[in-house]
Amino acid sequence: MLAKSLLGRIHRGELNLAKSILRWKIRKEGRAEPPDEELEAAATNLLAEARAIARRRGKSLYQILKEEATGLFRSKDS
Repeated sequence: MLAKSLLGRIHRGELNLAKSILRWKIRKEGRAEPPDEELEAAATNLLAEARAIARRRGKSLYQILKEEATGLFRSKDS
């Protein structure tokens, strides 16, 4: 029961992070924010894609996000 609860919290955290990233990207592009249902669906798809990439690369989702974030901040400093 505890493991299921913990996994649920982790999944909600991942989903909230994906929604935040999507909101940031939408605002950066100057577009209007879509309804919450559309944003939730897009975030769910984004997580599914990220997990598939992680499986293909043999890495964890955390490792991929960490690498991508590091690359983002390096390119921002240049």
